[in-house]
Amino acid sequence: MVLEPHDLLKIDPKDMISHSLIPEWVFHSLKTAPFVVVRRVHAPRGLAAIGIRGKERNQRFGAFLPEHCVLKQIKPEDLTGRDQWKGKQSSVFAVMELAEDLFNHHRLSWGPGGSVGFELASGVETVTSQSDLDLIIRSPKPMRINIARDIVEELKKSLIRVDVQVETPAGAFSLVEYARGPGPVLLKTMFGPKLSSNPWEVSKASSLFM
Repeated sequence: MVLEPHDLLKIDPKDMISHSLIPEWVFHSLKTAPFVVVRRVHAPRGLAAIGIRGKERNQRFGAFLPEHCVLKQIKPEDLTGRDQWKGKQSSVFAVMELAEDLFNHHRLSWGPGGSVGFELASGVETVTSQSDLDLIIRSPKPMRINIARDIVEELKKSLIRVDVQVETPAGAFSLVEYARGPGPVLLKTMFGPKLSSNPWEVSKASSLFM
């Protein structure tokens, strides 16, 4: 089983591992929807770094989970079928249709993250009128700048804020930042943020803390 950041995992709360006291809201949240998200954090062998979200924006908790305890894995790419959000009234889902047409046109592997991904995976309503749309592009090979710019310009037409993160073998970066042109981008890795002139090559990333 290959676990990647943004994957949603169905779990049994009793399998969580934490070196700090687990807040009571975590158990209430997992009782409603037993799903966690894979975090971009280095984890010991055999463990997955997971994040639990509560009802409030400030309710976020990190823990670990033995990989063999995953009951179900749902990747953002599994949540792109229009039938999965058919009938949902939020304008966020209308923008999902724009994103689907756009990303499919460029033959990109993509999916929703954040509250949208969580709602589609768990079936629990988490999207509100204030929700942004977080999208993930899986890009194992370098993306042309002109494609990034085209996507950014098209998504600007949306009435809601859309944040697109590009996932590469080295980490993740903002599509908007990459589309600006030549120059290093801020690359998120499991060992912290780095500046990289080529975010597809780990060896060319330099730590911000060096």
